[in-house]
Amino acid sequence: MGAKTYDAIIVGGGHNGLVAAGYLARAGLKVVVLERRGVVGGPCGPVEYFPGYWGAITNSPGSLEPKIVQDLELERFGLQFVRPDPSMVMPFPSGRCFVAWRDKAKVVAKIREFSTHDVASYYKLFDDLQAFANKLKSSLFESPPSLTQLMSRMETPEDEEAFAKIMFGSIKDMLDERLESEELKAVVAMLAVMHNQAGPSTPGTPYMLLQRPLSLASVSVSAENDPRLQPMRGSTGLPIGGMGAIPRAMARSLESKGGTIRTNAGVAEIITGTSGVEGVVLTSGERIAGRIVLSNLNPRTTLLDLVQSSALPAEFTRRVQALNMRGSAFKVALALDDLPRFAVARNDEEVRQFAGCQFRIAPSMDYLERAYDDCKYGRWSEGPVFWGLTPSVTDPGLAPPGKHVMSINIFHAPYRLAQGDWSAECDRFGQHCIDMLVPYIPNLKRIVSRVRFWSPQDLENEYGLIEGNISHGDMVPGRMFAMRPLPGWAEYRTPIKGLYLCGSGVWPGGLVSGLPGHNASHQAIRDLKAGLDSIPVWRRHEEALELARVGGQGAP
Repeated sequence: MGAKTYDAIIVGGGHNGLVAAGYLARAGLKVVVLERRGVVGGPCGPVEYFPGYWGAITNSPGSLEPKIVQDLELERFGLQFVRPDPSMVMPFPSGRCFVAWRDKAKVVAKIREFSTHDVASYYKLFDDLQAFANKLKSSLFESPPSLTQLMSRMETPEDEEAFAKIMFGSIKDMLDERLESEELKAVVAMLAVMHNQAGPSTPGTPYMLLQRPLSLASVSVSAENDPRLQPMRGSTGLPIGGMGAIPRAMARSLESKGGTIRTNAGVAEIITGTSGVEGVVLTSGERIAGRIVLSNLNPRTTLLDLVQSSALPAEFTRRVQALNMRGSAFKVALALDDLPRFAVARNDEEVRQFAGCQFRIAPSMDYLERAYDDCKYGRWSEGPVFWGLTPSVTDPGLAPPGKHVMSINIFHAPYRLAQGDWSAECDRFGQHCIDMLVPYIPNLKRIVSRVRFWSPQDLENEYGLIEGNISHGDMVPGRMFAMRPLPGWAEYRTPIKGLYLCGSGVWPGGLVSGLPGHNASHQAIRDLKAGLDSIPVWRRHEEALELARVGGQGAP
């Protein structure tokens, strides 16, 4: 019996892979998604931390693209959100806190507690970033321009200055110039360094503040309550049923269009031939044929581990090998016997409001810088950076009756430790993180009944997050736009005809937007309509390989 044949094979059932599969199926293609683990979703997929306590590696869909929710009819297939108010609280040792209320007037009042001057300056910062994003004329829904092309769109000296400050300056310099309050600077700086191995003084850190403005610049926004209009991430809301509800709805949407999902179906090899991609071989030895293959995995995994090196130009392979992941993610899950009570909560109402929203902890830019310094030199951070959530407050079904589950993402924990290894240090660092939370949540140790930790190496082994980098590579200017994943390869194609990349390692990167899957699938559909043989980049690659075979100059 011959191999099963599909029009499109998706390697990896993470959210981007499911998005890509959904669009391909809607284009009339016969699609199969192959997922190594027993459940789809990748880091967004459901995890039973402890019996009866549910969550995911990822905490929030703060950047999930509304267009994708609409196009794939995810609400029809069960996706619903609860939108806590506030969406986020960030406490400080001083006893003050920043609170991201959905009512702007309440946020203004909170900012005024830090600095009267900063009320106008805070909003002007985000208005200026939006104006800058509009001038870039770069859509998150299309293949990205190069930095040179972006620079050419700057029309005035003021535009050029803004370009230099955002792309090459540091968030520390930007915030020191605009804001007075050190605490409010920390609120904004956390967004600028999130997920990256970087500190506030690192060049290019302002770029991360552009992701939401670029999203707004890419589409027409008509609803005043569109979550992207809120400066602070987390405003999208929390999916009812946990983060796993997102891939669950995506899977149902795909299956409604005839798509197939296979779990416990790891891919061992992507098969290539003289005409390009031919299919895949599973770890079980089963062969599956396909006209095109889209990989949701890290570009390094796809191109170095799954593809025969002889199918790629040697120089291209060297460039992929040089892609530095520099991950620093660490995960903590806690089973709680009661509601966490933040020290900054002034009454029982605030206790529940703050427990039900996301929390962030990084008291100052100096604190953020020291966290990065520790990581840079191979030490887990004495002052870790916390992004946390107790989702069972707004969604009680995620924990047993009367109990709660807390999910915390922590940075900076270097993948490679200068001394020791994570098998010995994981519990030590995890307990240190809990100790560091106690001043902010005084009842925490009294209510914790169980703990679970994931080191960067655990995240790599279980979820394929190379070196613990949850974005498949830092999201800094030198790794974004036409530089992602590599210069010259930002159109989701690879040198192998019919093989595409659709994960967070391609434009526009991570943050659970689904856009890499959206864009890669649309590129593949366009190529299929035009005919794969018509794509110039693949013709050049084939000519180079032929030169190498006959003793010419070799592949470029």
